[in-house]
Amino acid sequence: MSKTLTVNWQGERAFVAANAAENRVAIDGNHSGRGMGASELLLAALGGCIATTAIGVLEKKRQKINSFEIEVQGEQLPDWPRSFTQFHLICRVSGDEVDPQAVERAIELAETRYCTVSSSLRGPVTHEIIITPS
Repeated sequence: MSKTLTVNWQGERAFVAANAAENRVAIDGNHSGRGMGASELLLAALGGCIATTAIGVLEKKRQKINSFEIEVQGEQLPDWPRSFTQFHLICRVSGDEVDPQAVERAIELAETRYCTVSSSLRGPVTHEIIITPS
């Protein structure tokens, strides 16, 4: 199985990522407020993957969730390429009669077993270059 999206340059250090369904995300390499930076998108991808997976597990456990929020913190090395060395998730859940053990298990399963992003953070990255004339 393969997934593909495109990242198109918008001038300066601004880009737009688009998937096959034409959903778009603004990427701002200048941190000028026109989009998220690439490392922020990595944190968002991790948080989004854990959140959607955990909600699915909690629904199967018949937990009635009113709100669910994950704050994702990432520690980066100070020198380039400023790799992330660890991630910390703060999960805020509210609902009537929510079982804390069910929430803990859902997050644990998402982190260690079902979340593609957390699993991929340990995988290799390869590349190819295609140059075309203007």
